[in-house]
Amino acid sequence: MKKINLILVLILGSMFNCKAQSQLENLNNFTTEIKGTWVSEDDSLNKIEFTSNNIYKIYIDDNLEGTFTYSLVTDCGSNSNNGFDIYLKLNLDDIIACEAINNIHTDNEGVTTLSITTERGKLELYTKQ
Repeated sequence: MKKINLILVLILGSMFNCKAQSQLENLNNFTTEIKGTWVSEDDSLNKIEFTSNNIYKIYIDDNLEGTFTYSLVTDCGSNSNNGFDIYLKLNLDDIIACEAINNIHTDNEGVTTLSITTERGKLELYTKQ
């Protein structure tokens, strides 16, 4: 019986360890992959840019409409670290917005897409330029 309990503890421990590694790997990968300019799949006139010095810019019809500082984090505001999610934390004059980064994916043809769920629950999809 002790042997079975020990095996269960080891299995559960490794599951939690893998989940945490996966989240940290995603955080590191997303931090690198997110840099650049992204075009909205809903409206090609809407673009966002993530710079290497952590500035997030919003463009509409090539006009700069907003600038924020950003960081990718594992918890943000009331969103606590659940072991899975990566958040885009936007800051403008101490006003914080937290959006979930669902995924950054490159398909077989080399097209990279970014999926974000906003604080209001809207799914936004972008293609990297």
